[in-house]
Amino acid sequence: MLSGRTKTGHLKAGCYYKAERLKNQRTAAGKIMIIMPLFSVLLSAWLTHGYFAIDSYNWWYITLFPGMMALVCGMTGNRDKKMGNRTIWALPVDMGRIWDAKILYCIQATATAVFLMLAATVLLGIGMEKGLHITFLVKPTLEQQVAAAILLFVTALWQIPFCMLLQQLIGIFPMVLLHIGSYILAACSISLKPYFMLFSGAITARLMCAVIRVLPNGLPAVPGNMTYSPELVSMKSLPAGVAVSLVWFLVLWMVSRRWFERQVPGR
Repeated sequence: MLSGRTKTGHLKAGCYYKAERLKNQRTAAGKIMIIMPLFSVLLSAWLTHGYFAIDSYNWWYITLFPGMMALVCGMTGNRDKKMGNRTIWALPVDMGRIWDAKILYCIQATATAVFLMLAATVLLGIGMEKGLHITFLVKPTLEQQVAAAILLFVTALWQIPFCMLLQQLIGIFPMVLLHIGSYILAACSISLKPYFMLFSGAITARLMCAVIRVLPNGLPAVPGNMTYSPELVSMKSLPAGVAVSLVWFLVLWMVSRRWFERQVPGR
């Protein structure tokens, strides 16, 4: 019996993910998940000093992070799509599990990028304080930063099946532009509204107001700053925001998986 196969000849679930990970090793997708979070942190350190920490997170989740996710998801899906998916349709494998493997690879890429950004922000912040003697005007605690990274990871997962499905339907570059544009609109505007949970792209920015006390416009979430309101920093929205984000993720995963399975000729 071949290694990695069951008695019926079907590949084990883990083999699909391993194959997808090997397929993306040493590719642009693998490099982007490292380069973009480091670029975001270094850029905020260079351009902002006293507000380095909150700007590092704000710039990341408002623009660069959704851009990175769109590119990674687009490249992951486009590798087979550019050949019309014929290379995988010809294989005697489960198409649903192939889609799952792509999703899981993008989840791993997302986790890598988010927690690399967290580590870089914390370590560079310590270096700026101890080495350059820079005093931060606003500085989230380590606990707040860890909570922000976890929330960012969890509430961003819906972007993976959304971007991958959109890439299959309209192509990688239109998908990237549409995703980034709609996400920025939701994060900067709709996140301030009472109905923000109806829009998945607004949830992360809204929760960050409460966790690290920064508004979507980058200003500290304190009375007197533009767009501030007490509701934005309420911790009551956290459980519901996380739950709704996970629902968005699971629904989009199931819908996109079913759509992908139906694209195989003869089904």
